[in-house]
This record gives sequence, C-alpha cells and structure tokens, in this order.
Amino acid sequence: MTLDEQIALMGFRLTSPRKKILTIFAQQHHPISFEEYASLDPTIDKSTFYRTMQTFEQAHIISGIESDEGKRYFELSGIFHPHFICQNCHTIECLRPQNISTPDGYTINAVIYKGVCPSCSES
Repeated sequence: MTLDEQIALMGFRLTSPRKKILTIFAQQHHPISFEEYASLDPTIDKSTFYRTMQTFEQAHIISGIESDEGKRYFELSGIFHPHFICQNCHTIECLRPQNISTPDGYTINAVIYKGVCPSCSES
C-alpha cells in the first residue's frame, strides 16, 4: 500500500505540504526533531509540523520517540526496530530489527535502549 493510499484510508488528504514533509522524512536515516526538520525546510511552521506529525502518527505513517529531555523525534514507520539513546550526547540511533520475546497478552510499540554510544565511550 502506498503512502497516498494509507493516508486516504485514514480519511486524510495528501496535500502538497504533507508530501514535502514525507519526502524529507524519506531521506533521513534516523529519527529527527522539529529543529532538525526545520533546518531542512525553513518554511515550515512549528504548529503545522506538529499537527502533521499527529495526523501521520494516527495513520501509522510516522512513529514518534521521546528523548530523556522530553523532546520528540519522528521517523517514517516501517520495519519495527529498536532505538538507542545516548545518555551523554542524547543522539538517537536506529538499531537493526531484533527478535523480541513478548509476554502473552502484551503488545510492544517501542523498544528503546539507553546507555553511552561508541563516540562518547571513546572520549
């Protein structure tokens, strides 16, 4: 199913600004915050960005991750994979998909590992 079809199925229209946002997210290799997005698209309004992220999260097109300092990061939904948050430099990295044992009756929506990244370990 294409993104256009996914959005239409949820009752949303794929407007020009939404297409632009999806195009920029498709070029990213890790979750990004509003500030990172705005550096790639300086014309974006903060409230428009967050309203769009809310719409895309409802449609399961974008996944949100909250950092330790309460900042939200977003990435295109796709293959379920865990993330690593460095507690020193606060970067968020995508990790390879892993088999995760889920207890009966539970649904896991996110797996986040926290620790110190290799760059900070070397310092």
